[in-house]
Amino acid sequence: MPRHGRFALALGLCALGLLSAAPARPAGFSGPPPGIKAMGMAGAFTAQANDPTSAYFNPGGMALLKKGKLTAGATGLVLNESQYQGLSPGIGAGTTGEQEQGVSWPAHAYFVQPLSPMLKLGIGVSSPYGFKNEWTGSTAFPGRFISEASELQTYDASTSIGLVLTQNLGLGVGAVYRSSKLTHSRHLAGTDPDTGQTISIADINAETDFNDGFGWYAGLLHRIGKKFAWGVTYRSPIEIDYTGAGRLTLIPTGNAQLDELTRATLPLDQDLPIATTISFPDTATLGLAYFPSEKSAIELDVERFGWSEQQGIAVLFPINPPFSRTLQGAYEDAFAYRLGMRFGLGKGIQVRLGYAFEETPQPDASVGPFLPDANRSVFSLGIGRDWLDIGVQLVAPENRITRTNADNLNGAYSGNSWMLGISVTK
Repeated sequence: MPRHGRFALALGLCALGLLSAAPARPAGFSGPPPGIKAMGMAGAFTAQANDPTSAYFNPGGMALLKKGKLTAGATGLVLNESQYQGLSPGIGAGTTGEQEQGVSWPAHAYFVQPLSPMLKLGIGVSSPYGFKNEWTGSTAFPGRFISEASELQTYDASTSIGLVLTQNLGLGVGAVYRSSKLTHSRHLAGTDPDTGQTISIADINAETDFNDGFGWYAGLLHRIGKKFAWGVTYRSPIEIDYTGAGRLTLIPTGNAQLDELTRATLPLDQDLPIATTISFPDTATLGLAYFPSEKSAIELDVERFGWSEQQGIAVLFPINPPFSRTLQGAYEDAFAYRLGMRFGLGKGIQVRLGYAFEETPQPDASVGPFLPDANRSVFSLGIGRDWLDIGVQLVAPENRITRTNADNLNGAYSGNSWMLGISVTK
C-alpha cells in the first residue's frame, strides 16, 4: 500500500475508534492495550517496547527508537456470552439474566519524533479504561433494580519525553490528561397493591458530564547485549470527581391508580443533580525479554494494579438522597501475568503468540450486575509486517459465583468475549 494510503487508513481507524467506548476487560474495568503488536503477545511488551506505542508501554524504550513513526489502530470486542444464574440465598434465587451482545472499537494513536539523537518526544491518545453493559430479557431479573445498563467512557491524551542514557539504556517520563464520563440506569422498585409483588415503577437514568483528571508515568528499558532486555514502568493513580444529572421516567404498570400515585410522589422528568467519584489504579510492570535470534523474542511481564484505591462507586443524588445507590463495593489490588512470543518468517512477516492470566480485583461482595468480574485467561494470536499489524484474543473468564453480594443478589456469572485489533504504522 502507498505511504499516503497507509496514513489515511491509520487516521480512519483512529476516528472510528474514538467514537466508541472501551469494553470491559482485564483487572476491573481496564480496556484493551493500545498496541496491536502487544495484543498479539497478550500485552507482554514492556521489555521490547520497539514501536510508537512504547510511549505507553515503556517510554524508556521510546528513547531508544531511531526514527520518528506514527501508529494508529482500533480494537473491536464482541461479547458473545454474558449470563447470570441466580442462586440462593437472596433475591436472585431461581432467576436469570443476559446481557446484550455488542461491538465497540476503542482507538489509539501514538507518534514518536526524535528531537535529537539523545532526546525523543512521544504523543498519544487511547482509551485505557471503560466498559458497556446492558441487561435484557425477563423483567423478573431482580438485578434491574441495581443496574440495568451502564457505560464508562475514558479518553487519555499523553505527552512523554525519552532520554538516551547509554546506547542500550533509555529513560522516559510522561504526563496524562484523562477525560471520562459515566452513564447508568436502573429501575425503581414499587409494590403491586393487588399481588404484593415487587414491580418496576420508574427508570432512574444518571449521566455525568465529561470530567477530567491528571497523572504521570515513567519507564526504564535496559538491553543487555543482543540476547536480553528488561524494563519497568510505573503509572500513577488518577481520581476523577464526576457531576451531572439524573432523571426519573415513569414505567407504566397497567394500574392507573398506582401510576398516578407515582406521578404525585416522585420528581419525574426533571434534571436532578448527581455526583460520583472513580479512582483509577496506579500500575507497576516488570518485563523480562529473551531474544533467541534477531527475529524472535520471548517476554514475561508481571503487572500490579493498585485497585485498592477504589473503595466503591456510588451515584449520589445530593438533593434527593433516597435515589442514591452504591453500584460497586471496594476493590482489592490485583496482578496480571503475561507471556508473549514472536517469530520472524520470510518477507518481513512476524507471527505472535501469547497467554495471560489476569486476576480480578473484585471480592465476592462487590460482584454484581453493574460490572461482574472474574479471574480470566487471555489467549492471543497476531501477525504483522513493517506497516500492518493484526491481533486476535479470546478472553475467557472463570465462572464467578457470589453468595455474599452486598445487595443480596447472589448467583453465578459467566461469559467469554473475542477481540480483534488492527493498526497501521507509517
